Amino acid sequence: MRFSFGSSAAPHFRRLVCALAVSVGVSFGAILYGTSVLITSSAAGAEFSVSLLSAAFSGSVLTGACVAVSVGRYADRHGIRRIVAFGGLLVFLGFLGFAAGTSEWQVLAAWWLLIGPGSAMVLFEPPFVALQQWFGREQRNRAAGTLTLITGLAGPIFIPSTTFMVERLGWRPTAALLGAAVLLVSGLAAGWALRVAPERGETTAPRPPDDGSAMLSARRLPAGFVPLTLAIALTMAVLEAFNVHRIARFEDSGFEPSSVAWWAAAVGLLSLPARFLLPVLANRFNSAKLYMTLTVLIMPAVWLAIRSAEAWQMYGHFIIFGLVFGAFIPLRAVIMSDWYSGAQFGALMGLQSVAIALGRAGGPAAVGWLADTPVGYPGGMALLAMLLILSLAMLLAALRRVQT
Repeated sequence: MRFSFGSSAAPHFRRLVCALAVSVGVSFGAILYGTSVLITSSAAGAEFSVSLLSAAFSGSVLTGACVAVSVGRYADRHGIRRIVAFGGLLVFLGFLGFAAGTSEWQVLAAWWLLIGPGSAMVLFEPPFVALQQWFGREQRNRAAGTLTLITGLAGPIFIPSTTFMVERLGWRPTAALLGAAVLLVSGLAAGWALRVAPERGETTAPRPPDDGSAMLSARRLPAGFVPLTLAIALTMAVLEAFNVHRIARFEDSGFEPSSVAWWAAAVGLLSLPARFLLPVLANRFNSAKLYMTLTVLIMPAVWLAIRSAEAWQMYGHFIIFGLVFGAFIPLRAVIMSDWYSGAQFGALMGLQSVAIALGRAGGPAAVGWLADTPVGYPGGMALLAMLLILSLAMLLAALRRVQT
């Protein structure tokens, strides 16, 4: 088995994939990791309440979901070049508005009306649609792995660099610079790299024409789509809950926050091999069964976080979680391409991203609520363990429906 992506016969493979990977990585780093620094008490958190900033970010996830289906439909018909360029502009204007905001409504407007919809255009969804349009299965899976591998570097790069800029420049100039970085990379990707993108259907099997009349509905959703989407949304709820709460969870067990933060940062580096290797392995093995295997493998990490009274439990959680979690996002794209490649692929990806957004918002909220009740964080971790079991059951149901 060869893992080198440079041997691909597809024209402009490196130019297209690497440009998209850098664009998504910078956007991901600015919107997610950069923001995690901007909302701290040494930055915007000194001027605005944590609840307001949390509402701004969480609301942007939901407003992004509101446009996801329309973005996917546009990508199905016209490709992603204009989507990426326009999304970069929206995110840039949103960060400028955030940087200039002096009242609560201005912060919320910047995030909900600009950064949220822009995120739906510059993060993972449009590039995954493009990879499905441009490449055959083997090259597409390798491209998905490369995309998420490079994106995995966003945390180790953007967290320290944003912290440095906040200390030297202040949070407002830093926010403006993060927005400018997104505008620059998305503009370069759209203006230079995507100019050589293959036409739809040029490198993949011919598709039926899409005149826009075949609107998605519950009766027309393909076999297995609903249970698959529920399974992925539940998985993402678990992953996002840990992204938000893991430091607080282990701090609650008595561990030093600085030590936990170091382990949390190490998770991003531990995730890099699986981000690339698992999509490539999907060329030889069933992608849905690989996703199910990952779900089983990550369960011990969740179980270790339920009690987490001993040091070995914390270490075990971060090591297992780090080695596994990064492969879920690219494998989701591989499964969707394997099962639902066609004229409405982008619309289906957009519809699924709505469910994922609800999971990403609901998982952390549920764990946070339970943390303030008598059951505490152990109850929240137990809930996440049950969600993974339910996700596995949904995956099995989806696989059966697709195979029948």
